[in-house]
Amino acid sequence: MMTFGNVILYISLTIGLVALLGLLLKDRKNNDILTRLVSPAIIAVAGLLTFAYLLLTYYFVTSDFTYEYVWQYSSRDLPLIYKISGTWAGQPGTYLLWVWVIFLSAAWLAQTTKHTTPLARRTQIITLIVGLYLIVLTLIQTPFKSIYEDANIPLGFMPPDGNGLNALLINFWMIVHPPFMFIGYATMTIPFAAAIVYLFTKEDGWEELGRQWARFTWLILGMGIAVGGVWAYVVLGWGGFWAWDPVETASFIPWLTLTGFMHAAALHRKNKSTFSLAAPMLAAVTFILVLYAAIVVRSGLFNSVHAFGETSTGTLLIASILLTGAVSLAIGMKRYLEEPVKVEEDKGFWNKTNIFYITLLLFVILAFISFWGITYPVFIQLSQGFKVNVASDTKNFFNVWSYPFTILLLLALGFCLNYKESDKENQKKTLFIVAALSLITMFLRTPTFYVLDHSSPFWVREPPIYKLLGSISAISILPPLIYATSAIYQSLSGYLKLGNARVRTKGIGIAIVHIAVVLTLFGAIISSNFTYTDQGINIPLAAKGQLVDIGDGYSIKFMDLSTRDLTGNTVSYPGTPIADILQNPSSFEGTNVKISGQITNISSLEGHGTLVALTDNSGTMLTVFSRNITETIGAGLTVTGNIMTGFAQPVLNVVSGDSLDTSSNYKVQSVQLEVYRNDRKIGSGVAEYLQGKGGSGTFPLIAPSITLLGGDVYVIFQGESGGFIPLTLKIIPAVNFAWIGIILFAIGIILVMGTKSKAG
Repeated sequence: MMTFGNVILYISLTIGLVALLGLLLKDRKNNDILTRLVSPAIIAVAGLLTFAYLLLTYYFVTSDFTYEYVWQYSSRDLPLIYKISGTWAGQPGTYLLWVWVIFLSAAWLAQTTKHTTPLARRTQIITLIVGLYLIVLTLIQTPFKSIYEDANIPLGFMPPDGNGLNALLINFWMIVHPPFMFIGYATMTIPFAAAIVYLFTKEDGWEELGRQWARFTWLILGMGIAVGGVWAYVVLGWGGFWAWDPVETASFIPWLTLTGFMHAAALHRKNKSTFSLAAPMLAAVTFILVLYAAIVVRSGLFNSVHAFGETSTGTLLIASILLTGAVSLAIGMKRYLEEPVKVEEDKGFWNKTNIFYITLLLFVILAFISFWGITYPVFIQLSQGFKVNVASDTKNFFNVWSYPFTILLLLALGFCLNYKESDKENQKKTLFIVAALSLITMFLRTPTFYVLDHSSPFWVREPPIYKLLGSISAISILPPLIYATSAIYQSLSGYLKLGNARVRTKGIGIAIVHIAVVLTLFGAIISSNFTYTDQGINIPLAAKGQLVDIGDGYSIKFMDLSTRDLTGNTVSYPGTPIADILQNPSSFEGTNVKISGQITNISSLEGHGTLVALTDNSGTMLTVFSRNITETIGAGLTVTGNIMTGFAQPVLNVVSGDSLDTSSNYKVQSVQLEVYRNDRKIGSGVAEYLQGKGGSGTFPLIAPSITLLGGDVYVIFQGESGGFIPLTLKIIPAVNFAWIGIILFAIGIILVMGTKSKAG
């Protein structure tokens, strides 16, 4: 069935092909027959795709469940903002977002360059090829597919409601995380296209053409990864912002190679013969890794909390990676073989270019570690038919192998940032001293501060090499961190003294970006090594307002429990509060009791009825039905019956019951808590538990504390159960240094982007 949205996509594809043909005729045949149509055609496609995305958004806002994608990722009771974000919650919507931004970029390129130079035209040709390919993928897995394409669904039928969003996606940070990632993926197209043109034709100016696009991509991808970390921290309840999940790692890999490209381009900009091959190849590799990241999300092969599952376009994405990789490698080799032999003055090993080469190599090694860690298990599974892991605990692989190269990268940062040929010998001595201190401190023994957690149950199962490297003291990160910080301070001081405002502002931005890296690393390492965790805490509802000792000097006071829907309306349950019955069941014996609540568990009594757990704002009670009930978990019930005692807890024998309209498929239980350490309050707030159609999610209490070295008091609430408040307490030190680093990163790169670099 051809829907209106698909018609727009087909028209966009046709007009885009006309623009591509016009550029090819001009470039290959010097034929101007379609030249005047090229820019208007590209702008028209950008406009059509904008309309297509607005149309999809309209379908979500109006809950038009005649479209399969809308039905799958929305429901009537979702707040408006989550209906809008549902447009990019699944694969078809992200394809549309991706290709839309590519054509917006192409339109911008058309307006700014007018396609007046061969470089601009050829860059646009490659950009259009990528964009048109993605339109094809979007048509194959279209967000505009009608439910009536299923022969079993009669025309005119409208589902009463949609499937709804997964509970983990109902959070502010997930509103911004996917757009950041796919905008970054899209804007990498132009630096890639310009680099390919340069490798193929040796046309100068490619770096200037793609510079701001690369910087913007670096910012947006970096912020997307950071926002994903915030989402993991405040929603998933991991108690950390990085877990080396395959999808988050896959997005980190192209960011690493793009970082390498930014460094190579900085020297190439000053001397066109420097990194003339490394810089464009890193741009090409980054784009290929962007496609690979899409494969990780969409193939269904990678075990990830983010993965969308197997799709019909996975094979086409793999084909695009293989083709792009083969073309990039072929023209890269051709360019390498054509490069003239350079006869340069021998400056010895210790010079800025060589140190930059080492820096680039370190970025590539770190990217390869991440790539291998998520790819090797899948390769073995596909080739040999069984599952393997790179370590007993997967994150140990990444931590063990990334750590020594991170130290080397910090040493390179400290050496390169203020490198002066005239002071090279003194700088080398300082570098050697810091490297020696790092090596010595690797052997220091501490109770817990190691690369790998020795108390983890996975520790005993790791191979000897992991235990050896995992026993390196993490104190060894401090000398290079201090060394890098000192170098950044010196660099910043030098830039502040400059009279040229443009150079000064750019220098300040560069210094801020580097200090952001130091702060983020410090926060990540300290928080992951010194987090205190107390699981299995159960606070009785009867202890409301009381200080409950949980051990190790910590106490928690439960203040209140309430239930609401996503719009903020409090869910009320008529009848007797369950907590009143649980506290004094004997006073209710012999009388009919009315209670109501949400079904939180259902189990069959093997032909003797059904056991149902009902939960209201005060507690959970087991109820026995003499029949099989048709309601499902999450539904509301009002029941009347008599109390039966003699069990571990009172049970209500149901005489009659009716459905309870709780007006929403999503229920948020909120518990207000206060946390104490040695009878002194160290944090307070609300922890929440969301239960909905698509599963459940936790929204922890997060209370920043100055006494924790910029850390958080962090409490996970798993939902009221059996008259208890189940909690997990984490004391996470220094984690806010990472958040400060992320903010500074954004500020720094924006300052750099705001200053126009000279071509020379």
